[in-house]
Amino acid sequence: MNDGILFYWFMWMGWIVSTFLMKKGQFRNQCVFMMLIGIILSGVNIKLSIGIMNAACVFFLLMGFIHVIKNSHQLFFFVTSSFIVATSYVSIELFALYDPVKLFVNKKIMILVILTILAITLARSKKDLFSLIAIGLFIGDVAYQFIILRLVGRIEIGSLYVMDLFAATSMMLLFMVVLVDMFKKIRRTTLKRVTSAKQI
Repeated sequence: MNDGILFYWFMWMGWIVSTFLMKKGQFRNQCVFMMLIGIILSGVNIKLSIGIMNAACVFFLLMGFIHVIKNSHQLFFFVTSSFIVATSYVSIELFALYDPVKLFVNKKIMILVILTILAITLARSKKDLFSLIAIGLFIGDVAYQFIILRLVGRIEIGSLYVMDLFAATSMMLLFMVVLVDMFKKIRRTTLKRVTSAKQI
């Protein structure tokens, strides 16, 4: 599978769902804006003296930092959680680089599953999920690129491979949040029916 397919597919799908199916409001406008800007900036590369950086990566990282600033009272939590996510990503990438034979599943799938589990485990609220992945994954990518700089001679921060991981992880988290909310609504409805039946 070519790098970038998952990112564009999930982003366009998310933009369509947000634009035409979500209720009008501030949250919907934010989702539409972020996805559309992310798609536009994904084709723009910022030139650095030692390589390039994807503009969409910078945009999503800034969105994550804005959320952290708004919740500055939880700064220690965000720093710690983002460090754990970043370290996990770098560890898997380095392991795959130096001993790829021992990987029993596809590296991208392994990173996707681990990042999803970490985000669900560490996040305190639904709004924290996106920020943790955006900050942790992209900081991890920066660290990894500088670690392998001597091997490859240049860096590529926020490549389409990383954007695939970001979009796929975000979509999995969104799906799980929607699924959990659906089960909660079903449970509440069932409890209400049982309670009303007991009263009769």
